[in-house]
Amino acid sequence: MASPSPPPTPPTADEPPPPPTPDGDAPSPPTDAESPPPLPEADAPAAPPPDADADAPPLQQPHLPDGILEDIFLRLTTAADVARASAACASFRAITSALPFRRRFRALHRAPVLGFLREDFYAARPPHPSAPAARALARAADFAFSFLPDDAACWSPRDARDGRVLFSAVPSSHGRGSFADATSTTFVDLVVADPLSRRCVRVPPVPDDLAAPVLRWGMLDFEPFLAPASAEDLRDEGAPFRVIGKVLCEDRVAVFAFSSRTGEWRSHGSSELSNDFALDALYERRHYVQGCFCWLLEWMEKLLMLDAGAMEFSIVDLPPGNDERRFAILEAGQGRIGLLNIGRNTLDLYYKAWPGKRNGEWQHETKEHPLPDYHWRIIGSDEEYLLLRGISLDWPWFGSASSESPDIEYFALELKALQLERMYVSKHKMLHAHLYRGYPPQISAPTL
Repeated sequence: MASPSPPPTPPTADEPPPPPTPDGDAPSPPTDAESPPPLPEADAPAAPPPDADADAPPLQQPHLPDGILEDIFLRLTTAADVARASAACASFRAITSALPFRRRFRALHRAPVLGFLREDFYAARPPHPSAPAARALARAADFAFSFLPDDAACWSPRDARDGRVLFSAVPSSHGRGSFADATSTTFVDLVVADPLSRRCVRVPPVPDDLAAPVLRWGMLDFEPFLAPASAEDLRDEGAPFRVIGKVLCEDRVAVFAFSSRTGEWRSHGSSELSNDFALDALYERRHYVQGCFCWLLEWMEKLLMLDAGAMEFSIVDLPPGNDERRFAILEAGQGRIGLLNIGRNTLDLYYKAWPGKRNGEWQHETKEHPLPDYHWRIIGSDEEYLLLRGISLDWPWFGSASSESPDIEYFALELKALQLERMYVSKHKMLHAHLYRGYPPQISAPTL
């Protein structure tokens, strides 16, 4: 029996290719699956056996103490960055969700604008940079304020600051939101609410012994608002707050302040005004800058200022020629107070030394602005932003008999860089609203 022939050996580099098969075809080259792996280079190290390090322990990742991680997270630029970091792992989330961290972050980083508040909450929409955080807040919070006391006819927002909203009790005929444009000739009931934690605190009424002198002077208006929280307040476990009440009378203006630390109202005296002055101050919008609340009395060409620390009023003359101008008050740098007017194609800036430092005349600068060609109106403000209502002058509604309602656009204007951020578009034309600033729910701490 013939022995089996040995398997053919592959040709070397010097050998000719194998002859054709009996069918006359050359053999097919091997497929990729059949191809042997390439030989290693002569000087390449041989690969270790696959199980050479099978028993070696895995490399340990370096571990940073929680205190160092907390300091790193505190140095992130925005609240959105912290929210993204907290989603990375459970240990990061535990650090950023702890109440001490959230309070420290709030004290170090200013709260972004998330929307504005009137009868409802209008969350910032794209392309506003805070739109994702605003959407998350709107889902997590109760902006219907269903947790407010139900013993009043209606609660209407009077101010919003530091994640809190101040409400006053009004007749149901006013409706929520409309009271911001009205007046109150009595000391109304007040509630401070936190829509995210769904908590509220009723502010006690002004005691009779404090209220009696004001009532004798002929009370024209009671305007309550929230004082800004200090860095110490934001770090405090009790999250204290202050409510200020400006009382306008026929010939003077008085101020009261309530502190949640003491649970009591205090009277801080009054300043005399002329009758015309008082009537002009009745309907003016409040601004806040450099620790002072300000009311522009444009008919009288005066600026009424309340120092929120000393609780003292002062009066400053406005620059002459205020017809057809609606000013916003801002910090102009270098110890100066500024008045900003948004014209058709220009920004008019008036500035002078801060009252009480030294005398000086108003200086005036006019420059072209990058804002769209809109009809602008300031409907809200705080120390860093204006809330603007704009209607395009290209809309057919202007200068025509068109019955179609124009698009009403709402913007936040950052005062330092004069950066315009569109927040909302609707058909609803608001005369007044409150800027709402806060943090994403992941890092928000209860304010009450």
